[in-house]
Amino acid sequence: MTFSKTSLKSLFAVSTLALLAGCSSPAFDKENENAARNRGAAGGALLGATMGVLTGEPELAVKGAVAGGVAGGVAGSMKDLEESRETSRTETLADGIKQDNRSDAEKRADELEAELRIKELEQKLAEMERQQNEAASTAG
Repeated sequence: MTFSKTSLKSLFAVSTLALLAGCSSPAFDKENENAARNRGAAGGALLGATMGVLTGEPELAVKGAVAGGVAGGVAGSMKDLEESRETSRTETLADGIKQDNRSDAEKRADELEAELRIKELEQKLAEMERQQNEAASTAG
């Protein structure tokens, strides 16, 4: 089976577009859980197609685009999976830190300490106000 140069270029263009449309969604942003896969597939396809075009053989360009798209998609999927696991670990750790694991006695002791500190500060404030009033009365 022989192809003309024009038909091979058309086949290459259609194959590349189909590959890019099939492997990647329009969402390349960080909110998309498959963003790295999409970027990897698109980048791999473009790189593979470019390398194939540089050889001057359209068949190699199509094969390069397919191989690059698959390789980039797999690598991106692995990155997405790792990021998902890391996010899960971080959320679990944050939930554990947020929990108050003190006993009721410990909580009450902390409340009493806080109340004592407040009373001490109120006494110091009252003493300072008294000293200021005495200073003002002796000066005036």
